[in-house]
Amino acid sequence: MQGSLEKTVLEPEFPFRLFFNDGYMSTPHHWHEDIEIIYIVEGSIKVGVGSHIYKLEIGDILIIGSGEVHYFFKQMEFSKRAVIQFRMSIYDNFLSGTKDTRVIKLMFIKSQRFTKQSEIHALMEKQIRELIHENSEAKEGYKLILKARLYDLAGILLRYMPKMEYSLEEESRQREKLQKLDRVFQYVEKNYENHIDLDHIAKVAGFSKYYFTRFFKENAGMTFLDYLNNFRITKAEWYLMDKEDSIIEVAYKSGFNSVKSFNRVFKDLKGCAPMEYRKAVK
Repeated sequence: MQGSLEKTVLEPEFPFRLFFNDGYMSTPHHWHEDIEIIYIVEGSIKVGVGSHIYKLEIGDILIIGSGEVHYFFKQMEFSKRAVIQFRMSIYDNFLSGTKDTRVIKLMFIKSQRFTKQSEIHALMEKQIRELIHENSEAKEGYKLILKARLYDLAGILLRYMPKMEYSLEEESRQREKLQKLDRVFQYVEKNYENHIDLDHIAKVAGFSKYYFTRFFKENAGMTFLDYLNNFRITKAEWYLMDKEDSIIEVAYKSGFNSVKSFNRVFKDLKGCAPMEYRKAVK
């Protein structure tokens, strides 16, 4: 998965998927049209959504809205999270023409965290656990039950969460922001092996260097240089799994112009030297 638009393939007639992930690998900045619900089954994780960093513990629930830029930090200890992704279109048949359509859309437009201390956590957790159970069993009629549980989740949010206001103008600004960020993410994905300076990447996004610096940090939660280093180190992690590449080759293939800077950044982000990391993954 790269730091850009994640193009998940969901069935048009049933746009839903559920899978599990551990925290051993970091996940670069990305976004997608799907709503994503994270439920922590074991351990703890750190996830960034825009400029917010969430530390999630066992049982915590995080809703990531459609189009929100997010990323996951690598954890040193084992963790397990259930990831539920679905499209708003799953509600279309029932909500078409009703006044709840826009209200429910607003419930899923911005990230929201629910801990065991929050009033509606137990209600949401019950539905999520049933989603996990039905999806794993996959017995006859399970898709109908999955859809029913998603409707229950929307109903719980509609009933217990404060109503949010979001104008058409704000929606337009959000789309424009994502388009600019995606241009940056795609450029980095294609050119991370080469030198990328701030002046040029600002032009790619259509900003002055000064405004781009502020724009990127506000919307990605870190400076562009930090993002670029994180992206390159994520690439280096994969290259280090190939025992044929020397550390020097890994450094240059990942976009670093010296082994010294590669070793320093790798240790800062991963807590160990590249060679130690290679031995550990073996």
